[in-house]
Formats: sequence, structure tokens, C-alpha cells
Amino acid sequence: MITISELAPNVQQIKISGKVQSADMPHVIDLAETIAKGGKKDNLVFDIENVNAFDWSVLGEELNHLPTMMRMLTQLDRIAVIADQSWLRTAARIESALLPGVTYEVFSRDKAEQARAWAKGEIDSPHADAVRLVDVGESSIVAFELDGRIDEDNAAMMIKDARLALEKTGARRMMARIKNWHGFDPSLLASGDIAKSKMEFIKRLDRYAIVGGPERMRSLAETMSPAVDIDIKGFDLDEESEALEWLKR
Repeated sequence: MITISELAPNVQQIKISGKVQSADMPHVIDLAETIAKGGKKDNLVFDIENVNAFDWSVLGEELNHLPTMMRMLTQLDRIAVIADQSWLRTAARIESALLPGVTYEVFSRDKAEQARAWAKGEIDSPHADAVRLVDVGESSIVAFELDGRIDEDNAAMMIKDARLALEKTGARRMMARIKNWHGFDPSLLASGDIAKSKMEFIKRLDRYAIVGGPERMRSLAETMSPAVDIDIKGFDLDEESEALEWLKR
């Protein structure tokens, strides 16, 4: 089922749930035609939840109105996609690479209100709260929590805050708590400034614990331990107390 609602002037939400079928498409086509004819840039929120069936005739309907769909894309500024299934978020990010001129961001269900606020222009940074310093009750340990997707802005802010915290406390132990891992923007791989800043504060550490996140990530970090001359150890999310004890040794 597809339902459409207006969140704000020039901001529409398309909610997709249950079975998606061709009968839903006229509403989408009408919206596309309205946006294509509009004089202002529009923003869209796609809220995708519990999709359990898909009528492939929907693709035929979309192809029949492809010129309208393409004209609509030229009138879009921001697209926010809310989806909990990881494959949907991945597919959305691939699609975003095919839409030059449109700012396209993907959010998990727990960030739905943040997604809508960003689409409405109430906030400029879509993932500003994805990384933050946290107090673990030990002045000798600087800790941060990752909850969402890492982009260049919040990566730079995290590195800056972590470096300042290390300088202020003199700590040489750090813990990363990965509550939810939704990947990172590819632009980080090409950012020499981020890489340089990260290495500068990593040199201040002698022990680093990673709590939570994909097991492959923790294993890779442990493998890199000799190369950066730091003891790195991974723990499951429910093993934070063990991680803190290890850091205090």
C-alpha cells in the first residue's frame, strides 16, 4: 500500500507498506505530475515499513510514465528514505548515486523524526547526532558512541572532540560503543584531512576497545593493531563492562 501526505509546503511523504500493487500508482503519478509542473524545488520522504509483497506490474506503470518521473526528479532538492531493512537502505544509497543534483539521505526507523526534520529544512546536518562523546565514569578513558551513519561532518567533529578530550584528561585509553552501525559516506575514503586528523589522535592512545558493531569490523581492527602500535580489542555490545575492565588494566 502507498499513501501520500503533506508534511509541509513542498514536502511530501510517501509511505510504503504491506503489498505494493499497480492500483497504488495513480496517486504516485499524480504527485509526480504536480511536482514536475511546480515552480519551486520539492523535498520527498519515503517511509518504507513492513513491505511483504510487490506486484511487478508496478514497474510497468512507472515505465509508462517515465518522462513525468524524470521531470519530477529535476524539481527535487532533498530525498529522505526511512527504512529498517539493511538491503533497502543499501539499494537507496545506490539509487542516490544515480540522481545528480539531489541530496539523498537514508535513515533507520529510530531516526524517522530526524529524517522528516531534515526534509522540512528544520536541520541542515542529516546525521549530526550519529557520534557523540559519552561519560563511562572513568577519567582515564575517553569514550564515544556511534548510533547511525558516519558522514564527513560528524567524523570531523568526533575526531576534534576526542582529541580535545584526550588533551584535557591526559587519557591514553579509548572506547568506541557502536550502538547501531549504518555504514559511512564513501567521501570519507577520499578525505585526506580526516585520515590525517584520525592518525594524529590515534598516536595518543595505547589501548582501544571497540564495543558492538559488525564482528568483521572488530576483527579487522584487531588485525590492524600491530600496524598502528596500539592494543585493539573487540567486544560484543553486552560486554561493555569487560571492555572497561580491560582498558583499566
